[in-house]
Amino acid sequence: MKRNQNYVRYITFLAAFGALAYLSAAFLKIPMIAFLKYEPKDVILILGGMVFGPIFAIILSVIVPFFELITTSSTGIIGFVMNVIAAICFVLPPVIAYSKKKKTKNLIIGLIVGIIMLTISMLLWNYLLAPIFFGYPRSQVVGMLIPIILPFNLIKGGLNSLFVLILYKPIVKALMKSNILRKSDFNMINNESKWTNYAIIALIIITIILLVMSYFKLI
Repeated sequence: MKRNQNYVRYITFLAAFGALAYLSAAFLKIPMIAFLKYEPKDVILILGGMVFGPIFAIILSVIVPFFELITTSSTGIIGFVMNVIAAICFVLPPVIAYSKKKKTKNLIIGLIVGIIMLTISMLLWNYLLAPIFFGYPRSQVVGMLIPIILPFNLIKGGLNSLFVLILYKPIVKALMKSNILRKSDFNMINNESKWTNYAIIALIIITIILLVMSYFKLI
C-alpha cells in the first residue's frame, strides 16, 4: 500500500513539474540571438530531478517537449527532437552529480558539465538534423554554428544554471515546511542508475549512427 502511495505521489509531482515546465516554455519565451528564444523550462526539470532523481528528469525531458509539439511549437518534429536532446544533455549532469552526493560543489560541477554537453550536442545535432528537416545546405548550417548556436546555448545554460543555484534550497525548504514534500519522496525509484545509463547509451548510439550516415553522405 505504501509503495502504491509513493508512486501516486511520484506521478502527481511529475504532472505538477511537467505543467510548470510546459507553461514556462509556452509563455516565458524571450528573443535572444537571431531566431532563437530563451525559456527557463530546464530550471524546473533540474529542480524536479534533484528531488526525485534522474528518471524523473528524463521523463519530463521527453513529455514536456511532446506537449509543446502538439500545442505551441512551430518547428514540428525537428523542434521536438532538438528539445529532448538539449534537455537531456543539460539536465542529466547536474541531477546525476547531485544524486550521488547532495553538495553544492557537486551541483556546480554538474551544471558546468551540463552547459558543455548542451553546447556541444546542439552544435552537433544542428549540423546533423537541420539539413534533413529544413532542407538547408549543410554549408549554410555550418555558417550558423559559431556565431548563433554556440553563444545562444552558452548563455542559455549559464542563465538556467544561475537560476537553479538561486532557487533550489528556498523552494525545497518551503515545500518541506508546508509538508507538500516529504523526505520519503527523494529518489524513490529503484535501479535509477541502470535506467539512466540505458538512456545515455541510447543517445550516444543514435548520435554515432547519424554521424556515420552523415560521413558517408547517406543523410
